[in-house]
Amino acid sequence: MDYSQTQYHINTNWRYHVLRFMGYLNESAQKKRCLKNSSNLSLEYCHGNADWSVALDHWISYMKEEERYSFYRHSVSQSFADAKCSLEMLINRHNTDSAIRIPLLRDTFMCYSRPFKLSRGRLGETYNLKKDIGIPKPKDIHDKVIADRDQLFAHSDISIRQPRVSKLGICIRGTGYYWDDYVKILPDILGLIDYAMVLTESYMNSQGMSDVETYFKHFEKTGGLDEQEPIFLNKLYGYE
Repeated sequence: MDYSQTQYHINTNWRYHVLRFMGYLNESAQKKRCLKNSSNLSLEYCHGNADWSVALDHWISYMKEEERYSFYRHSVSQSFADAKCSLEMLINRHNTDSAIRIPLLRDTFMCYSRPFKLSRGRLGETYNLKKDIGIPKPKDIHDKVIADRDQLFAHSDISIRQPRVSKLGICIRGTGYYWDDYVKILPDILGLIDYAMVLTESYMNSQGMSDVETYFKHFEKTGGLDEQEPIFLNKLYGYE
């Protein structure tokens, strides 16, 4: 397969019209309370021209798959790799440099948790790793990492810290807040990350995401308008 000819000209005008159409789709949905029949709306967007509507639908499908592929092969994989890198550095240095403990722990928790939080794409799709791979083991460690990310590191829930003020100062009593609570489970967190990486790789392979050519094979040349610049749509709406 010659990808120099079939990678859809990364900077093609089609991308502009797909994103413009998504804005049109959202506006129409608010007016008509209907997002389900987007093909009819794409025909409407193309002023009744069925050929260009089919080509637009093809590009919408391509860009959605492009987003999905990028989420798993880049965003998820990189997040886990970053989490593991920070944690391994923490394990190797926490005895000699106490100043790095919480910053590296925080980065580990933030990076690991990222794929399990809702990720919004530009084309109306949302992504969340949990629905595809479940909860990595050990589950109690996973739950702690996510909870501490939410309550201590990404946000600042004062309730979890259980503050008590006296004339001597402020006492913070919340469990899981002190370094001594974390150092005991660093190997468990590393095992959690490794297991999440294995689950993710297995899922991606099951979806044909082992490489770009395999995943996008069904978008090979179709011999239609989708391979040309969207001249008709450019005339209708212009191009910026």
